[in-house]
Amino acid sequence: MKTLNRNLLTLALAGMLSASVVGQAQAAPSLKTYDSNSDGKVSLQEYEAQGGQVKAFKEGDTNHDNFLDRDELVKAGANADRITTGKYVDDAWITTKVKTLLLKDEGVKGLDVNVETHKGSVQLAGWVNNSTQAAQAEKIARSVEGVKTVENDLQVKR
Repeated sequence: MKTLNRNLLTLALAGMLSASVVGQAQAAPSLKTYDSNSDGKVSLQEYEAQGGQVKAFKEGDTNHDNFLDRDELVKAGANADRITTGKYVDDAWITTKVKTLLLKDEGVKGLDVNVETHKGSVQLAGWVNNSTQAAQAEKIARSVEGVKTVENDLQVKR
């Protein structure tokens, strides 16, 4: 049984890590795209207008003048990618951890429970044998670090 759990965890972690590198590389952001007033620098407002994140802007602004030059804009873009990837990996980790704990729990093990996570919000869906199992699955999901909310859409089999 320990070998099965270890193999499941290994597969889950491998899937999570491979998911974090899926996708195409983004080109470096263009100063012209962000610099709407053509002053040669990008303000926070200009950066946000193009969908940029405040945290990435602040981390990219190495000289702390509240503007990004060309090099700082590239750094801000890299920070934005890191922030976005981190959020995805966090969600993948939460999903993996919840699924693993559900498989290990004798009360809900082997049931048809699907787990999806988005921004720390976990959704449980599928079928259980009784309402006690649905409650236990929700309790397990809520116990995982990083879970903000749980939407329990589990249905009891008739």
